[in-house]
Formats: sequence, C-alpha cells, structure tokens
Amino acid sequence: MKPAALLFDMDGVIVDNHKFHLRAWMEFSKRHGFHLDEVEYKKHINGRTISATMAHFFPDEKNPDVIQALGAEKEEIYRELYAPHQKSTPGLIDFLRLAMDAGIAVGVGSSAPPENIAFTLDGLDLRKYFSAIVNGSEVSVGKPAPEVYLKLAEKLGAKAQDSIVLEDALSGIEAGKNAGAKVIGLATTHPAHEISHSDLVINDFNGLTVDKLTSLFK
Repeated sequence: MKPAALLFDMDGVIVDNHKFHLRAWMEFSKRHGFHLDEVEYKKHINGRTISATMAHFFPDEKNPDVIQALGAEKEEIYRELYAPHQKSTPGLIDFLRLAMDAGIAVGVGSSAPPENIAFTLDGLDLRKYFSAIVNGSEVSVGKPAPEVYLKLAEKLGAKAQDSIVLEDALSGIEAGKNAGAKVIGLATTHPAHEISHSDLVINDFNGLTVDKLTSLFK
C-alpha cells in the first residue's frame, strides 16, 4: 500500500548539517569548560531535545530559565556557523514533489526548537512542502520516545503504523519504530551499517520513488 504520511526529522534529513551541530556543541562545551567529542555527541545529543541534552551536561542545574538560556546560546552558535552553508539534502525537493503529486501527507517532527525549524524551512523556502510541524517544545518526552511522531501523524490525519519516518539519528530511528511506523534511515550522521536496522537505508533522496515507499509495506 502507499504510505499515508511521511514523517520527516529535520537535522540530518532535510539538511545534512551534522558537522555544524557538532562544531557548535564543541564551541559551546569549550565556553562552559567541559569536553565533548563526536562519540559522545552521537550517543547523548543527536536527535534529542535541547532540554534533555542540557540535563545531561548540567545535571545539577534545576532552573528552567537557565537551561533555556543555555540551549538558546548553543543554537545561536549553530545558526551562525551553518547560515553560509545551508542547503537541502540532495534530491529532497524532487522527492517532496513526487510525494505531493502522489497525495501523500508530509510533515516535520523534530527535536529542534522553533527558531531552528524556521531558520531551515524558511531559509531554504521548504515550508510550503510540509502540511504539519511538531517541534521539540511541543513534546513532553523526546526521542527515542515516539511522542513526536505520534503527534505529527495525528496532525496529518494519518496513523503512525501506516506512515514512514525518515531519520538519521539512532534515537530517532528508535522513536519511529516505537511509534509503529516504517523507518527510512539516512546515512548522513551514522554510516549505513550503524542504521541497518532501518527498513531502508539511503544516502540521500536521489532515486527514492513512491514505488520504493510502497514496497516497504509489502
């Protein structure tokens, strides 16, 4: 059957921006006196909400205003670093047009804050392709919990089990599976063998067709 909806993560999927988030986190960690490397980034940060990651690095900080300010600082560093380099993942726009022509609902479910979603979708003129958005501030429990994708499917008028999640992060792939959806993993942040438990692994959107989406439900 044809999928009822496509549930897109943003970072690492709509844009291949892993290295810029990593650079931003490393700059942020340097400013605040703790060490961070790529292994810890992938394990504790990628795909998770900013509040969850701040709780990991500042476990004794209980003031939500301080946590919010720390998160805003990191995201501002990221946007400054990535702004001159912003571009969509190869093949994305053609694939989105195929999905729209096939009548498949399309939305974004991201752990990112609203400012980053606006930065990406409006900066690249992509918002017109997405009928619904759920951001990190709208969920009480972040990935790998399925809440973000369950909410997004509901906004799109679809059932998660009839939908496909597109993810790059291990926590996001788990969230998609926990929601009961099929999952396409993008080998942007992790090499293909690390996300081989996805239903399909791709490097980018070139060559991805509606027939390939449909085959996931056979």
